[in-house]
Amino acid sequence: MALIETTFPVETLNPVAMAEGNSKKSVYQMHKWWARRLGSVFRMILLAAFRPDGTREVELWQDFLRGADLQGKVILDPFMGGGTTIVEALRLNCRVIGVDINPVAWFVTKKEIEPISLDVLDAAFAELERTAGEEIRRYYRTTCPSGHASEVMYFFWVKVAECEHCGARTRLFPNHELSRRDHVNVAFCPDCLQIVETPGYDPATVCPECGRVFDPRRGVSGRGVFRCATCGREQRLLDAVKRRGGALDLELHALEGYCETCGRFFKRVDADDLRRWNEARSEFERRKDRLLIPWEAIPAEGRSDPRPINHGYTHYYQMFNERQLLCLSILLVHILRIRNPNARELMLLAFSDCLDANNMFCKYEVAWHKISLFFGLHAYHPIERPAENNVWGTAFGRGTFVKCFEKVRRGKAYCERPHERGGYGGSAPLSTERIEGHLVADFAELERTERAALLRCQSAEDLSFIPDRSVDAVVTDPPYFDNVQYSELADFFYVWLRLGLKDVYPWFVPPSSARPEEIVKNDKLGKTTDFFSRGLSRVLTECRRVLKDDGLLIFTFHHNQIWAWREIAQLLLESGFYISATPIVRSEGKSGFHSSKGNIRYDAILVCRKADEGQRTKDREWTAGDLEERILSDAVFWVKRTLDSGMAVNDVDVFAVVMAKTVEWYTKSAGPHPQVSLEELLNRMAGLVAQVCESVLSGQARPSEPYAAEVKQLALFILESQEKYEPSPIR
Repeated sequence: MALIETTFPVETLNPVAMAEGNSKKSVYQMHKWWARRLGSVFRMILLAAFRPDGTREVELWQDFLRGADLQGKVILDPFMGGGTTIVEALRLNCRVIGVDINPVAWFVTKKEIEPISLDVLDAAFAELERTAGEEIRRYYRTTCPSGHASEVMYFFWVKVAECEHCGARTRLFPNHELSRRDHVNVAFCPDCLQIVETPGYDPATVCPECGRVFDPRRGVSGRGVFRCATCGREQRLLDAVKRRGGALDLELHALEGYCETCGRFFKRVDADDLRRWNEARSEFERRKDRLLIPWEAIPAEGRSDPRPINHGYTHYYQMFNERQLLCLSILLVHILRIRNPNARELMLLAFSDCLDANNMFCKYEVAWHKISLFFGLHAYHPIERPAENNVWGTAFGRGTFVKCFEKVRRGKAYCERPHERGGYGGSAPLSTERIEGHLVADFAELERTERAALLRCQSAEDLSFIPDRSVDAVVTDPPYFDNVQYSELADFFYVWLRLGLKDVYPWFVPPSSARPEEIVKNDKLGKTTDFFSRGLSRVLTECRRVLKDDGLLIFTFHHNQIWAWREIAQLLLESGFYISATPIVRSEGKSGFHSSKGNIRYDAILVCRKADEGQRTKDREWTAGDLEERILSDAVFWVKRTLDSGMAVNDVDVFAVVMAKTVEWYTKSAGPHPQVSLEELLNRMAGLVAQVCESVLSGQARPSEPYAAEVKQLALFILESQEKYEPSPIR
């Protein structure tokens, strides 16, 4: 029996996971991917999966912090997404097989694990700086209020709508603030747009130029409606879009710049700024037929989210203004001239990542003094006051190409010397580990190559390229029904990446990353729950075929609906698996995006074995009462352990724990004639969630004090043995 089937060090791991959720490892910051799982959690999963029951926690943490060698174990991730399993398994000297149907996921994972000399990478960037950088910078020049030549960090725009009643044009400002910093508020006048600074927030701010008295925190637009500035009538924003027959007009009104003498500054755009904007537009019009721009239409049929189409954006290029399109094309052209293919692809990765902050769907965060990323939410969310970033970048700013290159470089440097926080006030490089995957073409080559990686861009429903019983463990994070529409989101990056990759990789030839066989629940595409379940069942059946008889299938899951847990349990049973354990661990971050409407903050790690080969519990066909007692006891135990780790727990978290324990005990105890149906048991246990909450949280069964002294002793032991500890193979 594996250690992960009897225990999991959540008391010490959860704080580490929480820290990583707020600041992910450099390798995982190289490019956006949605619902990316935590490297620390998956590293611990892999270690605990190959450590025998009875292994001391101190030994497990030694391997976690100082390094370990899994001696070429073959690990499969059939839904590799952003590559967490692949990266962490390679660190532990595994051979890995990664499959994902989305080309963007495939490309991101490929670039995370392919080694490159940092000198080669730096040389490629230096060449780009001399060419594309110099050409792009001239489109972001301005003068500071003191008259010095300066660079623009951000241009501030506002949408303009026509009133259906009086015909007046209204600037759709949700508020009139630009910055809240150092006890100084920066606002702009609603009438003349002049910049006004006040010592803190003043609800009766006076414009020094026109005399207008205004409240900087009150505007005319919000929650999908706006108020006409002339007649005062309220109306829907989408109605204004329909009347215009397309996206609303935009007006440039201010900028934030950087001056080497004066530092950062705000100003109302002047005649020179507007002249440079018009020059950029003219240059775009003159060259647009030769520019590398994604002209593809945004798929409308079966779209789960009507945005951005219902806001008038029907093609991807319309999500950028002319200056952005011109500069992005200039940058892309020069990237594709880089001779070294590995360096070229890494620069293309940085380029793709910078798109997240270089489009007209980003807003400026007035309290944080930086632009927000487009995909801060898992949606195409149009806004009334977009901020235009500097594509190349200045000394400050976020999401520029320079900053995205620096992220890629930090990621590749981390790959050379990976390390773990450990949660004990420090970290150290693991000299014996590297994140390095040697790409191979087939399974035979995988077997004879150390740190080999076999990556496939295809559906995992067909794993015929993997022999029977050849995989030591399947470790993955599957799609959660309709929680994330991956291809719908990834297309934003795909249409740009396609311009540079369609002649190299056949999966970048189609106009969209969407594939008919993509396993996702989307009723508008006819992909019902049944479609999703049948597809996932085929994947699980293939995983069972390729998994060794004593191997484990491990995946993370949480959901706030009973039907989702029922479907997962039934799929596992029908595919020949049962759940042997369900440790509970902190999920990817503060917001819990992977949890649909529920904001669940914890994952159940579903540890599964082959039903006819694994050792199931001896007393099968328990009564409903027996099952209920075991489920409640186990749920209370894991909620208490979560609390002991220093984490907060709410009702929906407890619901997820109870559901996980229900499907675990049902699948490993159900005989051919169960006395209670799965549906009946799940509904019964869902009705007892309040009882678990009361039992654990009300004081009737208070959680034990966290064993802080034991954790500190463990930390001291690890830190003291830092120099002398040598990683040992895990057998």
